[in-house]
Amino acid sequence: MHLRLPLPKSILLETALLALFLAAISALLIGNAYYTLLAATVVLFSSMVVAWNVIGGYAGQLDLGAYAYMGFGGIITAELWIKTGLPPIIGIFVGGAASSLLAVLIGIPTFRFGIKEVWYALLTAALVVIFNNIARLLMGPFDYYLPSDSGLLYLKFNNYELMYAISSAFLLAAFLINFLIERSKVGYYLRAIREDELAAEMIGIDTRRYKLYALMIYSFLLGTMGYIYIVLAASFSYRIFDSSASLSIAIMGIIGGLGSVEGAIASSMILRSLGEYFRSSFGSTFPGLDLLLYGTVLILMGIFQPEGLVSMFNLIKRKLGVMTNERDHP
Repeated sequence: MHLRLPLPKSILLETALLALFLAAISALLIGNAYYTLLAATVVLFSSMVVAWNVIGGYAGQLDLGAYAYMGFGGIITAELWIKTGLPPIIGIFVGGAASSLLAVLIGIPTFRFGIKEVWYALLTAALVVIFNNIARLLMGPFDYYLPSDSGLLYLKFNNYELMYAISSAFLLAAFLINFLIERSKVGYYLRAIREDELAAEMIGIDTRRYKLYALMIYSFLLGTMGYIYIVLAASFSYRIFDSSASLSIAIMGIIGGLGSVEGAIASSMILRSLGEYFRSSFGSTFPGLDLLLYGTVLILMGIFQPEGLVSMFNLIKRKLGVMTNERDHP
């Protein structure tokens, strides 16, 4: 991957602003364990959407298999700790590598036979269902728990403020990796594939290879996040392979605006927070009302902001003069 370094000031400024924003949320929530846990969950979910942006936003592949890679990497990390004693601070990279290897095994035949668009979406959606059923056969209907040890070595703490900090670190890492890809040759090729795959092939881009690169990076990121998801959920089972959650990841990425990291973060944070608010406020009193309200919000955003939240960000940037020519034409 040929990178253009150093990163422009606008990207460093955006990263610093995101870090300050995450720190400000943490400061506001100190002392409230429930809302801090909720914030950590929302931030981790945003990290997954930003990871999805690599395959969905840059490469234009409608991937609906996020929770297959996330769950696979997370369970491997947890099992390595439980059965071999490998600390999760190392194990998450093994989990990420395992998810990436899984992506290679799936991606090579998929791209080799030209499966794309709606058929690619169906294939990846089916992947989550397949893993759910395999895990149910192997693990049974039980919930499994992590050892009680805590500390940096285990990426597991007894207070939610530190778990929020871990989730924030994953979001910042995914954020920067997206920008590195965006400014690399891989990023240019992926955007060319997204705009017109046939034209990209005609100018000599090996579309299968670069789509596979995008799939590997995306699955690696999700595989490393799987263990943190398990820590926040306090247990794991076959239910970690969740089809509806995988669909939500893609929806947030699309609503944010394909290829927009800022849009992906904004859409996932706003919509996931709204979903949790609707669920906690109405879910037990009026069953189904929370889903009705959430669905209505999605429809309204699709009607009034069809280009995604990225168009709002671009307007704000132009007015503030933050968007440099370098970013517009990397």
